[in-house]
Amino acid sequence: MRKPWLGVAMLVAMWGFALAVLGRLPAEVPSHWNLQGEADAWMPRMPGAFIAPIIATGVWALLHALPWLDPRRRNVEHNRGDRSLIANLIVLFCALLEGVTLGAALGWPVAAAGWVQAGLGLLLIGIGNYLPRIRSNWWIGIRTPWTLDSERVWRETHRVGGRAFVAGGVLLVAAALLPAPVREWVTMAVLVPMVVLPIAYSFVAWRREGAGHPLNGSRP
Repeated sequence: MRKPWLGVAMLVAMWGFALAVLGRLPAEVPSHWNLQGEADAWMPRMPGAFIAPIIATGVWALLHALPWLDPRRRNVEHNRGDRSLIANLIVLFCALLEGVTLGAALGWPVAAAGWVQAGLGLLLIGIGNYLPRIRSNWWIGIRTPWTLDSERVWRETHRVGGRAFVAGGVLLVAAALLPAPVREWVTMAVLVPMVVLPIAYSFVAWRREGAGHPLNGSRP
């Protein structure tokens, strides 16, 4: 999954699938799903059929192009393989969204919310396993004022964030099997702490580092 060509192959497959089914799609396709697995917003099949490939292509291109503008380019170069893996995982998740959305529009028996939640959980597990390996940069990772100010805070925060992402991903995959009303509450109970914990930890670690520095005294 680290090879850039895998992402390109998945993008080609996504565009090919959208083109292949375009003529069989109804006038409108789902554009949003609620946590009960019901489509609650729609858009015309043009451009609706191509939203997922467009997003996936944009994300893949940005993750490969923007780091070249990073002042910490040496760190970015060190993470080239991990960056490609994260980009490929996101493209794979977008492919799942495309399959669910266009499949539902074609009348396939798709349990949209469950598949998307399980896919999101697997995406978080994959990213969480590689977060601790990402070096400080301006584009990828948990970028708070405190992680960008200190290499040590960056490393510690990404270790904590990696564990939080993996734990949250496992819980989301498990919750995908629950009934819709319960799944909605479990999803929120997982996602909110998973996002807040690394941010809060980065501030605490930064304050701890500043308080222990002999030149900083009571660092504000």
